[in-house]
Amino acid sequence: MNYWDKKLIRKQLNMKLEKLKPLLKMTMPTGGWIKAIREGLGLTLEELGNRVDLDRSRVYRIEQAEVNGNVKLSTLKKMAEGLGVKFVYGFVPEQDLEEIVRQQARKIAKKRLSRIDHSMKLERQGVSNEEQQEALNDLTDKILVEEPKNFWNQ
Repeated sequence: MNYWDKKLIRKQLNMKLEKLKPLLKMTMPTGGWIKAIREGLGLTLEELGNRVDLDRSRVYRIEQAEVNGNVKLSTLKKMAEGLGVKFVYGFVPEQDLEEIVRQQARKIAKKRLSRIDHSMKLERQGVSNEEQQEALNDLTDKILVEEPKNFWNQ
């Protein structure tokens, strides 16, 4: 797959993910989502347990595990079904995916140019800041198109 295909895929994915950005501001209730929704519905631990075929102590431990980040996705889905809500799982990038890729390419370009700049200074052939910036932008674009093998490991 070439750069332009990947860029189009990132663009389409960004459009979908953009709708999720407001979720970045949302925080989990102190006691977790399961407990908050259970209490909001007026369900006891025992009543939710009956709905998901677990005893009240197990439901309590699941609520604690959610707060601690130690709960399986399958368990969250099961609890959501018992609460009569839909469990949704996803990733919400804080930045545009294209920008994340561009930053990586720029990082690689800076590394490459710093080696060249060092040897040019030794030979007293330094270039202006403007020329350095132009070279950085050009090399970043070239790296984006060529996408070297170890793009994410550099």
